[in-house]
Amino acid sequence: MFAKKKTAMPDTITVINLVWTAVIAVMMTATVTLYQDKNESNVRYTQLTGSTYEQPYY
Repeated sequence: MFAKKKTAMPDTITVINLVWTAVIAVMMTATVTLYQDKNESNVRYTQLTGSTYEQPYY
C-alpha cells in the first residue's frame, strides 16, 4: 500500500559511517607513512624508575 520513495541521497547513518571510515583510513595511512622509515636501533628511550624524592614541608 505504502511505497517507499527512492531517494538519491543516502541516509545520515550511512554518511556518518563513510566519513568515519575515511578518517580512520587517512589516520592509518599517515601513521604507516610517518613510521615506516624509523630505525629502532636509533631510538633512545628515557628509563622511568619507581623511586621518589620526598621533601619535608618544614
